[in-house]
Amino acid sequence: MTNILSGKKFSIHIQGCRTNQYEGEAIAAALEAHGARRDDEAPDIIVIVTCAITAVAERKCRKLIRRARREHPNAVTAACGCSSQKISESEAAELGLDITIGNREKHLLPHMIVERLAGARDIYKINENIMTDASWDSLSLDRPRLHTRAFLKVQDGCAHFCSYCIVPFVRGRPVSRPMDEAVDEARRITESGCPEIVLTGIHLGLYENLPELVRRIGALPELKRLRFGSIEPFAVDEALLSALAETPAFCEHLHMPLQSGDDGVLASMRRGYTAAEFAKIAERARAALGDSLHISTDLMVGFPAEDGAAFRRSLDFVKSVGFGKVHVFPYSPRSGTTAASMTPVPDAVMKERTAEALETAAELHEKFCSRWLGREITILTEEIKDGAARGLTRNYIRAEAPARGAGVNEELSLTPAGYRAETLFAAETPNAGFSEEISVI
Repeated sequence: MTNILSGKKFSIHIQGCRTNQYEGEAIAAALEAHGARRDDEAPDIIVIVTCAITAVAERKCRKLIRRARREHPNAVTAACGCSSQKISESEAAELGLDITIGNREKHLLPHMIVERLAGARDIYKINENIMTDASWDSLSLDRPRLHTRAFLKVQDGCAHFCSYCIVPFVRGRPVSRPMDEAVDEARRITESGCPEIVLTGIHLGLYENLPELVRRIGALPELKRLRFGSIEPFAVDEALLSALAETPAFCEHLHMPLQSGDDGVLASMRRGYTAAEFAKIAERARAALGDSLHISTDLMVGFPAEDGAAFRRSLDFVKSVGFGKVHVFPYSPRSGTTAASMTPVPDAVMKERTAEALETAAELHEKFCSRWLGREITILTEEIKDGAARGLTRNYIRAEAPARGAGVNEELSLTPAGYRAETLFAAETPNAGFSEEISVI
């Protein structure tokens, strides 16, 4: 396999969640291990890691595939992931894909690329037993591409079946990565010079012993910071909070998806908690991790069961909890889910509610970040440009300051004097025009 891939050029396009980010980078690392190299200008191989969370996400994936075929007709084009798990062999052929592979088998992709380069016909491999398959997609990523923060996938699948969500159907039953394997990869990541790890999974809270995993990874000597990508609120119990509080490397930030602050909508969504129960979980988390804890969330707008009064209750609840970052997104019907058969909210109403929710989210983020104006904070630097340094605080606030000789992956103290564009700024910070992508979890 090494001889065929050696010298080949590839590009990779990753859509969707943090788990996809990990998987895409792991695929890239596997190709590089066999002698291929990244080249977005003239690739021989194009890999698209697809997403199916919304209709918009799927359209983006198909657009990427068609553009790849149009711009690089001689390249081997492969699609993998959640949207690929859903498409038929005839749809794959219509898109012009050389290789189509779903979930739980992405580690086979380099071998499939070799087969296609060697002259095999189009390859279509979808795991039709994903709802019962307990296998682990054995990808690994010892050396992250960005040496400031590494995603580490430790869990896959979901069996919660929220009424709006396609994920259980395309990701399959929950499965946990063997703990020793996860800890070993975390050790290699930190020893490569990357000081921060973000644990990811489709439903991270279903990991078989998350408190113990936190303790073991958190004890690695080279690790400076440990985070969760996202965790469902009902997984944040006393055992987990104790482990987080006892792990100095764990950062004071939890992203807990709310989806709605109205009990009727939550019940229709099958979320498994009430607004009051969510508030109690947030209260317990702050008691365990301190007042600086940043709780961010997802807010779905326009779910079919959401009337005007429910939307108002939801927005009022969001304001009351004290969230920092609120990711607002409109409901998107997914074929095969229970909610897809419900009466939809009119588009005009959806847009109006989304706009109001986004305005509220911006106000909440500024309010939360402004608590640190005039107070000394510390960032782990991620980028140095034109005399300015940018990074994140432990509680996931983006900040910029004069670099003053600091390098990447160094701790830098600053006193914020202002806020703009979701960022805190120290006085006299040069306007460096940083890209937006590095600090995204």
